[in-house]
Amino acid sequence: MTPFSNKQHSFWESVVELAITISIGLLIFLTFSLLQSFFLILYGFYNEDWSSSISITSIIESSAYNGDAISFAEIPAALFGIYFVWLFSRFRKLDSVTNYLQLHLPSLSTLFRWLGLMVFVIIFMEVSYNLLERNTPDFMTELYSSTSNLPLLWFAVVIAAPFFEEFLFRGYLFEGIKQTVAGSMGAILITSASWAIIHLQYESIEIFSIFFIGIILGIAKLKSKSLYIPIAMHMLMNLTASVLMELS
Repeated sequence: MTPFSNKQHSFWESVVELAITISIGLLIFLTFSLLQSFFLILYGFYNEDWSSSISITSIIESSAYNGDAISFAEIPAALFGIYFVWLFSRFRKLDSVTNYLQLHLPSLSTLFRWLGLMVFVIIFMEVSYNLLERNTPDFMTELYSSTSNLPLLWFAVVIAAPFFEEFLFRGYLFEGIKQTVAGSMGAILITSASWAIIHLQYESIEIFSIFFIGIILGIAKLKSKSLYIPIAMHMLMNLTASVLMELS
């Protein structure tokens, strides 16, 4: 076999590995979404008046903007999602789960440096939205106005969602894509785009903002070599949004 054919074989192996990584990531997210829908249905079953004319779809749609229903569904679905990420990470024979996902505690100086950057990004986004006269997204307004258990909603939004999303996007997908032909830049762009796409409850400008923030989180993961850094940054972002909702 010639050196050229060796390189060609290696390239196509990398392409296949990229496809497998993305496919497994999609499978994990679809499983999470199905579990979330299941728990939304359970919530509707115990909290709504059912009749023969009510469909499963209508129950899910009516619960999707209910803060209590989202809390009830997000927390257990996120826990299962994190478990699935850990499970599939075990199948990667090259390294341990801890090393593969880079579950290494960062130094305090590294943590505060990246959180400081996140504060700057949050301020920049808020100023930009004010200049563009953008109101708070309807999804967030309805979510927070409909809850009767604010601490549980905060736990779902500030802790459960960031942990699952970062384990999946900046964890499993990021590391898997980075080791393929796509490389580090491809890992940053693909995970940022896919992370933005799942937030279809927002309008185009918010989705673009999520893509932009995803790039920053990807760079933070790459430079810090710790998944806990983008998790902390994501939590700070969601916490700030929750506080601003209460103050508005």
